[in-house]
Amino acid sequence: MLGILTRAVMRSTLTSIVIALCLMFPGASAYADGKRLVVVVGKGAGVTNLSRADLRRCFTGESVSAGGRTLIPFNASPSSPDRIGFDRAVLGMSPDEVGRYWVDRKIRGQSGAPRSLPSPAHIAKVAAKFPGAIGYLPADQLTADVQAVSVDGIAYTDPRYDIASQ
Repeated sequence: MLGILTRAVMRSTLTSIVIALCLMFPGASAYADGKRLVVVVGKGAGVTNLSRADLRRCFTGESVSAGGRTLIPFNASPSSPDRIGFDRAVLGMSPDEVGRYWVDRKIRGQSGAPRSLPSPAHIAKVAAKFPGAIGYLPADQLTADVQAVSVDGIAYTDPRYDIASQ
Protein backbone atom coordinates (compact mmCIF):
# COMPACT_ATOMS: atom_id res chain seq x y z
CA MET A 1 0.00 0.00 0.00
CA LEU A 2 2.83 2.37 0.87
CA GLY A 3 4.44 1.78 -2.56
CA ILE A 4 1.22 2.74 -4.37
CA LEU A 5 0.88 5.90 -2.29
CA THR A 6 4.53 6.83 -2.93
CA ARG A 7 4.12 6.36 -6.69
CA ALA A 8 0.97 8.48 -6.70
CA VAL A 9 2.76 11.28 -4.81
CA MET A 10 5.73 11.09 -7.21
CA ARG A 11 3.46 11.16 -10.25
CA SER A 12 1.60 14.17 -8.85
CA THR A 13 4.88 15.96 -8.07
CA LEU A 14 6.26 15.29 -11.56
CA THR A 15 3.04 16.55 -13.14
CA SER A 16 3.27 19.74 -11.08
CA ILE A 17 6.88 20.27 -12.15
CA VAL A 18 6.02 19.81 -15.84
CA ILE A 19 3.13 22.26 -15.57
CA ALA A 20 5.34 24.81 -13.81
CA LEU A 21 8.03 24.49 -16.49
CA CYS A 22 5.44 24.93 -19.25
CA LEU A 23 4.17 28.09 -17.56
CA MET A 24 7.71 29.43 -17.14
CA PHE A 25 8.70 28.58 -20.74
CA PRO A 26 5.51 28.73 -22.83
CA GLY A 27 7.32 28.07 -26.10
CA ALA A 28 8.83 24.86 -24.78
CA SER A 29 5.44 23.20 -24.48
CA ALA A 30 4.66 23.92 -28.12
CA TYR A 31 7.25 21.39 -29.26
CA ALA A 32 5.93 18.47 -27.24
CA ASP A 33 3.55 17.41 -30.01
CA GLY A 34 4.73 19.49 -32.97
CA LYS A 35 8.07 20.09 -34.59
CA ARG A 36 10.02 23.31 -34.42
CA LEU A 37 9.54 25.60 -37.40
CA VAL A 38 12.28 27.97 -38.51
CA VAL A 39 11.85 31.20 -40.44
CA VAL A 40 14.29 31.15 -43.37
CA VAL A 41 15.73 33.31 -46.13
CA GLY A 42 18.40 32.59 -48.72
CA LYS A 43 22.06 32.66 -47.70
CA GLY A 44 23.49 36.13 -48.07
CA ALA A 45 20.07 37.81 -47.99
CA GLY A 46 21.27 40.10 -45.23
CA VAL A 47 18.32 39.24 -42.97
CA THR A 48 19.37 37.72 -39.67
CA ASN A 49 16.63 38.94 -37.34
CA LEU A 50 13.02 40.10 -37.62
CA SER A 51 10.61 41.26 -34.99
CA ARG A 52 7.53 39.12 -34.53
CA ALA A 53 5.50 42.20 -35.49
CA ASP A 54 7.36 42.55 -38.82
CA LEU A 55 6.99 38.83 -39.47
CA ARG A 56 3.26 39.11 -38.83
CA ARG A 57 2.98 42.17 -41.05
CA CYS A 58 4.89 40.42 -43.82
CA PHE A 59 2.61 37.35 -43.77
CA THR A 60 -0.56 39.46 -43.58
CA GLY A 61 0.03 41.39 -46.78
CA GLU A 62 1.89 44.46 -45.59
CA SER A 63 5.16 45.55 -47.15
CA VAL A 64 8.19 44.77 -44.98
CA SER A 65 11.78 45.50 -45.95
CA ALA A 66 14.87 43.96 -44.40
CA GLY A 67 18.43 43.53 -45.59
CA GLY A 68 17.83 46.16 -48.26
CA ARG A 69 15.01 44.17 -49.92
CA THR A 70 11.26 43.97 -49.73
CA LEU A 71 10.41 40.59 -48.27
CA ILE A 72 8.21 38.26 -50.31
CA PRO A 73 6.53 35.66 -48.07
CA PHE A 74 5.88 32.05 -49.05
CA ASN A 75 3.57 29.82 -47.03
CA ALA A 76 3.24 26.09 -46.55
CA SER A 77 0.08 24.56 -48.02
CA PRO A 78 -3.07 25.74 -46.20
CA SER A 79 -4.05 22.51 -44.44
CA SER A 80 -0.53 21.39 -43.49
CA PRO A 81 0.44 21.19 -39.81
CA ASP A 82 3.32 23.59 -40.55
CA ARG A 83 0.97 26.27 -41.91
CA ILE A 84 -1.57 25.85 -39.12
CA GLY A 85 1.16 26.08 -36.48
CA PHE A 86 2.80 29.10 -38.10
CA ASP A 87 -0.52 30.94 -38.46
CA ARG A 88 -1.37 30.28 -34.82
CA ALA A 89 2.08 31.21 -33.48
CA VAL A 90 2.84 34.23 -35.66
CA LEU A 91 -0.49 35.55 -36.92
CA GLY A 92 -2.48 34.55 -33.85
CA MET A 93 -5.22 33.10 -36.07
CA SER A 94 -6.93 29.77 -36.60
CA PRO A 95 -7.30 28.38 -40.13
CA ASP A 96 -10.88 29.74 -40.33
CA GLU A 97 -9.77 33.19 -39.17
CA VAL A 98 -6.96 33.23 -41.73
CA GLY A 99 -9.42 32.32 -44.49
CA ARG A 100 -11.82 35.10 -43.46
CA TYR A 101 -8.92 37.56 -43.23
CA TRP A 102 -7.88 36.95 -46.84
CA VAL A 103 -11.48 37.01 -48.14
CA ASP A 104 -11.99 40.35 -46.40
CA ARG A 105 -8.81 41.78 -47.97
CA LYS A 106 -9.88 40.57 -51.40
CA ILE A 107 -13.31 42.19 -51.02
CA ARG A 108 -11.59 45.46 -50.07
CA GLY A 109 -9.30 45.29 -53.10
CA GLN A 110 -6.16 44.81 -51.04
CA SER A 111 -3.23 42.51 -51.75
CA GLY A 112 -3.77 38.77 -51.68
CA ALA A 113 -2.37 36.00 -49.54
CA PRO A 114 1.24 34.89 -49.83
CA ARG A 115 1.76 32.14 -52.36
CA SER A 116 1.56 28.64 -50.90
CA LEU A 117 4.13 26.02 -51.82
CA PRO A 118 3.47 22.26 -51.63
CA SER A 119 6.35 21.17 -49.39
CA PRO A 120 9.16 22.35 -47.13
CA ALA A 121 11.63 21.34 -49.86
CA HIS A 122 9.92 23.77 -52.25
CA ILE A 123 10.01 26.54 -49.64
CA ALA A 124 13.74 25.95 -49.08
CA LYS A 125 14.45 26.05 -52.84
CA VAL A 126 12.45 29.24 -53.40
CA ALA A 127 14.00 30.96 -50.38
CA ALA A 128 17.47 29.99 -51.60
CA LYS A 129 16.98 31.14 -55.20
CA PHE A 130 14.61 34.12 -55.02
CA PRO A 131 16.06 37.34 -53.54
CA GLY A 132 13.78 38.66 -50.84
CA ALA A 133 11.89 35.39 -50.36
CA ILE A 134 11.04 34.42 -46.81
CA GLY A 135 9.35 31.27 -45.57
CA TYR A 136 9.38 28.72 -42.81
CA LEU A 137 10.14 25.04 -42.61
CA PRO A 138 10.79 22.35 -40.02
CA ALA A 139 14.20 22.66 -38.36
CA ASP A 140 15.12 19.16 -39.49
CA GLN A 141 14.74 20.27 -43.12
CA LEU A 142 17.14 23.22 -43.04
CA THR A 143 19.56 23.11 -45.95
CA ALA A 144 22.92 24.75 -46.57
CA ASP A 145 21.24 27.12 -49.06
CA VAL A 146 19.02 28.84 -46.50
CA GLN A 147 19.70 30.87 -43.40
CA ALA A 148 17.62 30.72 -40.23
CA VAL A 149 16.20 34.05 -39.10
CA SER A 150 16.04 34.96 -35.43
CA VAL A 151 12.69 36.31 -34.21
CA ASP A 152 12.86 39.18 -31.71
CA GLY A 153 16.55 38.39 -31.28
CA ILE A 154 15.87 34.76 -30.33
CA ALA A 155 17.65 32.11 -32.42
CA TYR A 156 15.72 29.02 -33.48
CA THR A 157 18.02 26.90 -31.30
CA ASP A 158 16.79 28.72 -28.18
CA PRO A 159 13.88 27.04 -26.35
CA ARG A 160 12.06 30.40 -26.28
CA TYR A 161 11.75 30.38 -30.10
CA ASP A 162 8.11 29.40 -30.07
CA ILE A 163 7.04 28.61 -33.61
CA ALA A 164 5.91 25.00 -34.09
CA SER A 165 3.74 22.95 -36.40
CA GLN A 166 0.54 21.47 -35.05
